[in-house]
Amino acid sequence: MTDSETKHAIRMILITTSLGGMSYLSFNNGLLLAYFSYLGIPSATILILLALLPLSQFVFMIPFSYLSDIYGKKLIGNFGMVLSIIGFLLMAIASVFSETYRTLVVGLGAGVFGAGSALIIGNWFALLHPIIPEDIRGRFFGRLRLTWQSIGIIFTLAVIYILDQYPNLGMYQAVIGTITILMALRMIYYQRIPELDKIQPKKETFRKSFLKVLAIPEYLSFCAYCFLLTLFTGACPQIFNLIEKDVLHLSKVEMVFIGNLLVVGALAGFILGGRLVDRFGTKYVFLWCHFGFGLILFFFLWRDVFPGEVQITVGILTILFGMVQAASSIAMTSETLVLIPVENKSLATGLWFTLYSGGIGLSGVLSGQALELGLLSDSWSWFGQAMSRYDGLLMLCGAMVLLMTVTLGLIPSVIKKTPAGWIPQGS
Repeated sequence: MTDSETKHAIRMILITTSLGGMSYLSFNNGLLLAYFSYLGIPSATILILLALLPLSQFVFMIPFSYLSDIYGKKLIGNFGMVLSIIGFLLMAIASVFSETYRTLVVGLGAGVFGAGSALIIGNWFALLHPIIPEDIRGRFFGRLRLTWQSIGIIFTLAVIYILDQYPNLGMYQAVIGTITILMALRMIYYQRIPELDKIQPKKETFRKSFLKVLAIPEYLSFCAYCFLLTLFTGACPQIFNLIEKDVLHLSKVEMVFIGNLLVVGALAGFILGGRLVDRFGTKYVFLWCHFGFGLILFFFLWRDVFPGEVQITVGILTILFGMVQAASSIAMTSETLVLIPVENKSLATGLWFTLYSGGIGLSGVLSGQALELGLLSDSWSWFGQAMSRYDGLLMLCGAMVLLMTVTLGLIPSVIKKTPAGWIPQGS
């Protein structure tokens, strides 16, 4: 590709990602949680519904990553975009159904959207790999994340203002519908991204290719660590939202605003995490993030101890959680790019993302089931501080993260010396 063709392709990639970004952010920033509450769906069920996105990715990621190498990345990606649009549309029109079927329609929509996103993400990095020159790859991925998440913040701030003026179900549906329209526009720009890798028929079966991926030295143990960490941290942003809704009794607009602070923290985490990886290597980033998760969760339990308004404390802790989560994801992605071979690249990255998203999904489902079955006390105290059942979940997650310190030995860079500058910043 010429320089002008590369620049044009990069613009199309940035626009494509930005138009679809709000759909992913809405699962974590409190927007869909507030919308589902307006539909009359119980809190425990909402937690399970929000987990359907990563669970669907867990189911569909690996098989469609394999098919992308056979039939073409953009063919599978286009199919995924159509499914994503259908999924969000189902959630937008859920209120036209009776209360008996609303949860079912929302669940179907979230599951279909998750399946579509799996088809897109499963080959996304493999699609971009030959387009982006190696000497700017790190800066590009940092710019990519900063761009679409910054646009997501601006969009959410506009949504918060609108919902504050018109706090009703119809306005929430209009916002969800707008996100759906943006996803449809995304398809136009997606078609303009060139697919440079030639489609070559596979000469080996899926089983043989998958066994080769499993045999990559130290890769499976690393994926296992990522699964365990996300299992105990994946549902925490949603648990934060439920505490704000049912314990602190914040307004839905305040919930969406504080949820948006998670993205603000993530933007800072992408920059900070990338620089730390470049300077110190992934080993120390993994260590700092691991203990950071545990400390933030325990600080959230003691939110009433800090001076000032509780909303400020919760907002600061949400920003810090977003920073740690983003820095951890950079370290994971960076470690993955070093460990995987050139052969079966889509399938190898698909395996990591499958276990990563599977941990997040299972975290939400298990947390939702624990609440639904009443396994946690609605009201209890800890050293004189009043706690709720959601705090019980956070305590369990925080304790497990700290106990998981022994699993840091599953990460290759932690147990052996790794050079500091071997990974593109922000990738």
